[in-house]
Amino acid sequence: MRTQKGNHDSNHRHSNASGSSRAQLLPHPRRHQPASLFTYPGIYAHQDGSSATAPIADQRARLLNVIAQCNHKLDPLGIHLSVLVWRPCGALVYAYRPHSLATYLADPRAKTALAKEGYDTDNLPICLARLASRIALASTNAAECACDQARCALDHQARCNNSCTCEFPHEIGYFLGYPYDDVHQFIVQHGENYKVFGAWKVYTNVEQALTTFDSYRACTQYLTYIYQQGCTLGQLVQATR
Repeated sequence: MRTQKGNHDSNHRHSNASGSSRAQLLPHPRRHQPASLFTYPGIYAHQDGSSATAPIADQRARLLNVIAQCNHKLDPLGIHLSVLVWRPCGALVYAYRPHSLATYLADPRAKTALAKEGYDTDNLPICLARLASRIALASTNAAECACDQARCALDHQARCNNSCTCEFPHEIGYFLGYPYDDVHQFIVQHGENYKVFGAWKVYTNVEQALTTFDSYRACTQYLTYIYQQGCTLGQLVQATR
């Protein structure tokens, strides 16, 4: 039976703090999420799955140039950006802390589960290339892996789904640093029967998860605020250190 979630809606803990009070709610560095995914909008692949034409190749090159500039500033601060998948509706960009991610994936709770899916967690670049390939294969649109030439398992003569939703392999939670037990239960229970649905689907420590969700919201609000005040990319990162 699906667990009722009405009494555990994470939104009821939303904080209206602002300015310096929001800064006090920022997540402690030891609880930093090791990685995140976001979609950068634009046309980066053809909907029929055909090879990239010159305009799309140019779009990709422009974005990769911007990301290279960002990495020049972020790498010294322990953060790196990589494009995992090109899609007709945007590029799927992975922002991660290499050291923190490698440490997280080295834990047997992640390492053993990922090895069963063909991941080599001892080699982070190869591991991320494997993830990119599996995301592309799981996608409902004409996604193309940015790490190699793998494409999704679509009939390339047919038009793909026009939506910008992206399907992910169930192990994606490990690459986002979610609690090991929650990722395991998500896989075992096929995403059902969770207790709370916030940044991830929670199966185990509800109170700790709600506190973490509050911290994420406060961090987002605060960083948005100081960005609007003119903070640079490097200053935004330093604000959470």
